[in-house]
Amino acid sequence: MTTTRRVTLAQTFVLAALAIGLTVGASFWLFLQHSRASILAYSERLRQTAAQRVELNVARALGTASDALANGVRSIHSGAVSSEDAAALEVMLYNALANSPRLAELTFTHASVLGYDDHGEARLDLAERFQISAFRRPDGGIVTRVTRRGKPGFIVQSRARAVGGAFDSVPFTFQTIGIDPTEVPTFSVPIARRNSGKALWSDLHYAELDQGQASPRVVLSVQQAVPAEDGKVVGVLRVALLTTDLDAIARLRVDDADPADPHRIALLAVDAKRDARLVARIGPQDRIELVGDDLRIAPDHPPAEIAALLASPLVHGLDPQHPNAGGVLLVGGERYLATLRELSVAQGGTAGWLVAVLVPEAHYTKDLRRFERLFLAVFGATLAAVLLIGVLALRVLQQGLQRAVRTTARMRGFDFAPEPARSRVRDIDDVILGLERAKTVVRAMGKYIPLGVVRRLYEHNEEPQLGGELRTVTLMFTDIEGFTTLSEQLPPDQLARHLGDYLEAMTSAVEATGGTIDKYIGDAVMAFWNAPLAVQEHAQRACEAVLACKEATAALYASAAWQGLPPLVTRFGLHTAEVLVGHFGARSRFNYTALGDGVNLAARLEPLCKQYGVTALVSEAVAAAVRDRFVFRRIDRVAVKGKSQAIDVYELLGRVGAELANHAQIERYEAAFAAYLARDFTAAVRLLEGVTGDPPCAVLHARCQELQRKPPPPDWDGVHVAHSK
Repeated sequence: MTTTRRVTLAQTFVLAALAIGLTVGASFWLFLQHSRASILAYSERLRQTAAQRVELNVARALGTASDALANGVRSIHSGAVSSEDAAALEVMLYNALANSPRLAELTFTHASVLGYDDHGEARLDLAERFQISAFRRPDGGIVTRVTRRGKPGFIVQSRARAVGGAFDSVPFTFQTIGIDPTEVPTFSVPIARRNSGKALWSDLHYAELDQGQASPRVVLSVQQAVPAEDGKVVGVLRVALLTTDLDAIARLRVDDADPADPHRIALLAVDAKRDARLVARIGPQDRIELVGDDLRIAPDHPPAEIAALLASPLVHGLDPQHPNAGGVLLVGGERYLATLRELSVAQGGTAGWLVAVLVPEAHYTKDLRRFERLFLAVFGATLAAVLLIGVLALRVLQQGLQRAVRTTARMRGFDFAPEPARSRVRDIDDVILGLERAKTVVRAMGKYIPLGVVRRLYEHNEEPQLGGELRTVTLMFTDIEGFTTLSEQLPPDQLARHLGDYLEAMTSAVEATGGTIDKYIGDAVMAFWNAPLAVQEHAQRACEAVLACKEATAALYASAAWQGLPPLVTRFGLHTAEVLVGHFGARSRFNYTALGDGVNLAARLEPLCKQYGVTALVSEAVAAAVRDRFVFRRIDRVAVKGKSQAIDVYELLGRVGAELANHAQIERYEAAFAAYLARDFTAAVRLLEGVTGDPPCAVLHARCQELQRKPPPPDWDGVHVAHSK
């Protein structure tokens, strides 16, 4: 036998305290996570905004060079400036540089293209090569320089103008012997056939005009082959930017309101192999070093977060189709938030460039962490105070609840007997009084609806719901023969008292066998077995109930309470079927009953008793289930009123082994009924001749005589159609 462990009030209090603690803790954790997510989302938007600002600044810086290049190419192509007029070219380049303070250099290298070799490289007219350049000195003055073929090699002449000086304020002076300007990559690459008409941006490189200088300038240039009006390529125009503008962009502030803004901005370039490098200095002391043919920014002491970013999968694992990304870097055990954004400048100079914005996560979450620590301290103190108060209150409640617990324990045992109980605790006293009222209601309900239904509703703590369930039950319908005559002979109060005694005897017999009284219909009773509580061998119990009802009513009629009135004859009808059992009626008022075709058939069996002169008829389903325990006589094969399908009906005679007074007559009846089904009506009449005192024999005898006079049709199957209830 297993004992169900019941939770005590103390255990409930502990569990409630734990539940409250866990609920508050989980809610606070969810709040923190949501707040953190919101803060980080705000941080991401701020970093994206900073990345967009960087992109605009880069676009502005590179756009100046692209615009100058486009204007120069357009002027030469349209013929506004002749590609062979060095003076006009010098004026054009000077004015373009003077009007664009961001530019470091404009250079036009003239060389006529005679054709292209098998590799698409240009073949040049060696006699027509020269170069015109204009570049800005560190003090802001503009220098123009001309490189022409001379003896030996190329001769370089230049003139330097002070800031604000006129264009022709100084003459050209011989400067040095130069190199062939058509042999540098910024000329040979854009003039090749494959790049015809394209504006090509270079990587970081030393200014070609500064070759031989101790401190050459680091520039970023864009160059394009220039066609004349006839479409023939006549040279290459190059526009260069100093990297100081890009360096300044990398040192922009993200949060202007924070003097100690910890955000870090970096401009990166990622090549096809997903290798990343800096394209702008992080600090003014960062070195520039030559790696192969390319310049690289090589800080002596790069910030740890930048070094971690360059080596992280955030950069090396970028999807070329979706280069924008973000994530978290661990730098010295500290979490850094990183945002990567591809620079999509229309001029095309930032192919493969990314702007990276990094910031310590703690910069945004420090206030949230401070609030977390404060909340945990306050919550811990509050929880301790609540637990102390709860323990004291628990002791008081436990003393008052002991009596209430005993009452509920008796109710769990379905003991609803009234019990006077009081408590010194007012609230507990109200609970006990409420329980007493509840017991009163349950006792009252048991007088109106089946006790099993009340028990089931109580045990499951549920209210009845409209609807039912399919269950196989055995149904019983009873009625009193001649009750109308008796009711006419007795005063109403005496009739009610005798009817109550009769129904009490019937009800006790039914409930003693596990049956459920469905309803009383005047003097009639409807009952069933196997609902609402499951009952094993319910057909057997129903048959037992019929015999028990007969015994109980016989004892009643022989008692002094019946006052010498003639005994009543009760008819019974039993049937086993699958029906719908449950709560039916209006939503405001239910009736626990059974519905279905099986119920209708059971109700038709009881009136058939009168036609055959018997007191108990059962269906074939009942007889087949309990034939080994009860004695039956097959009375007829009948189609009851309202039914087209015939069934065999049986008279319940008694228990197996009990002595039957008219055993011989029963055997003769069954033999005659077998002859009747075989259409041998003569034999059936002969068997029933002389039988007296057995109403079924008389009914079958009269029917067979009628069939002798009026033989049935060939398809007759022995079914008797009952035309009345």
